[in-house]
Amino acid sequence: MNPARAALPPALAAASGLALLAAHPPVGWWALSFVAPALLLAALWVESELAAAQARRPRTFRLGLLAGLSPYGPLLSWLLLPAGVVGWGLLVAVQAVWMGALAALLTPALQWRTLPLVAAVVWTGIDAWRAIWPLNGFEWGAIAYAHVDGSWLLPTARILGGRGITFLVVLISAAAAVAIAMATSAFRARQEGDLERDLDRRTRIPLAFLVGGLLASVLLTVEPPATDGSLEVLAVQGNDIRHWELEEPVPDAPLRITTALRNETLAAIDRDGVPDLTVWPESSVDRDPFTPRGEVLGELAGDAAAASGRLLTGASLDGPDPATERLIAALLLEDGFHEIDRYVKRRLVPFGEFIPLRPLLEWFPPLEQIPRDARPATEPQSMEVVDGITAAVIICFETVFTDVVRSNVLAGDEPARIVFSLTNDASFGDSAEPAQHIAQTQLRAVETGRWFVHAALSGSSAFVSPDGQLEQATELFTIDSIRAELPLVSGVTPYLVVGDVLGWLTRLGVALAAALLVRRFVERRRSVVGDG
Repeated sequence: MNPARAALPPALAAASGLALLAAHPPVGWWALSFVAPALLLAALWVESELAAAQARRPRTFRLGLLAGLSPYGPLLSWLLLPAGVVGWGLLVAVQAVWMGALAALLTPALQWRTLPLVAAVVWTGIDAWRAIWPLNGFEWGAIAYAHVDGSWLLPTARILGGRGITFLVVLISAAAAVAIAMATSAFRARQEGDLERDLDRRTRIPLAFLVGGLLASVLLTVEPPATDGSLEVLAVQGNDIRHWELEEPVPDAPLRITTALRNETLAAIDRDGVPDLTVWPESSVDRDPFTPRGEVLGELAGDAAAASGRLLTGASLDGPDPATERLIAALLLEDGFHEIDRYVKRRLVPFGEFIPLRPLLEWFPPLEQIPRDARPATEPQSMEVVDGITAAVIICFETVFTDVVRSNVLAGDEPARIVFSLTNDASFGDSAEPAQHIAQTQLRAVETGRWFVHAALSGSSAFVSPDGQLEQATELFTIDSIRAELPLVSGVTPYLVVGDVLGWLTRLGVALAAALLVRRFVERRRSVVGDG
């Protein structure tokens, strides 16, 4: 066997992953997301041909693993700082296994002219499954997030959600790849006078998918919902501590950060007047202010709330059993440290905010950094931040969970008119994580048709328009504030009305493909046993 040809499938699979990586921040070449599915299909085609020539089974699962390791390893490298090699390696391995499953599920359909549709359903469905399983799911690096800056596909999210963008990208990419492959086969097998007919027969269906995908990407758009009124928001960023660069820990970092937030808030109000609402990020009050050890932080937040009228601040609270439980929350304060409402985080990060199966795993030394498990809220929540104005709140990586954002927006008697995304991000250093994280907020803003206030403790903070555009984005690890009169949305997008229908349909498609693959494997085994 030609060694160069044998090396081609893994090279193509790795190139597919690298194209997906480069489509996301920090590189951000979103057009390369159209290349990744085609390269993976090419790897699977070549591997299948080699396997047939050698009378063996194609090793497509391995190629999928490689196509997952090559993007997710670098893409999630920001996790090395807080979680170490073990935590990073486990998360990357899970994402790579999902890509391996994607490749295996596509293998039976490689010679079908409907392969573009199959690939779009299975790829989107795999993303939808990894968003919920295992351990709450983690859909980081989905194709859709590469399209928040400059892609013509972004407005389709108002109807189809982010999964619609992924579906259309894979459909277009796979259709082009299948059409090229079919045309190449027609030229290789051409006979006198039959080429034109053979080309038409082989490429008609994939070209129909290609044209249909392109038309859908242009036509499936609506304008953002109408606005009615506005809210003047001051968002404050207060962490300039690059703790990983310091030889010794900062003495009482929570006190220093809350003090910086309080001082910046008072300075901004002194300079430009009192806003309708001031917003502080996640972990701004990082000790329970209702306890003696956190009382001083509560006093500082109370100073800011007294000056600004109303303050929405991220806070770490003790749970029912303070020794073992905690709450990740956002408190709405009025005229000093007087709580009038709160939001408690619903979707928690495993091994970051809680330890699954703690009695079995707590012996592992790195897990000592998480002595208490956070308790999630069980129901969607919204709050009236200013008289008559309902807002939704999401905390940290809840931005990646479309169901959490949508259900919080719809939690009240009327849909929330603005959304506050509070996050910390300080643990990830000067990495691509803040840019990747804010891309999720950009996509959620388009899906819901609402203005988002993305308030990050260490940056980047920004206002995000219903078109997904960033306004007044701050630098990382600076003490800063941004202020704007933000329009309030009175309507809903089609996506808010119908929800993630495409996600559920494609999950069903993956389950069906998996059942067919298992059936095929069982029949092959029976055939081997029967022949024996």
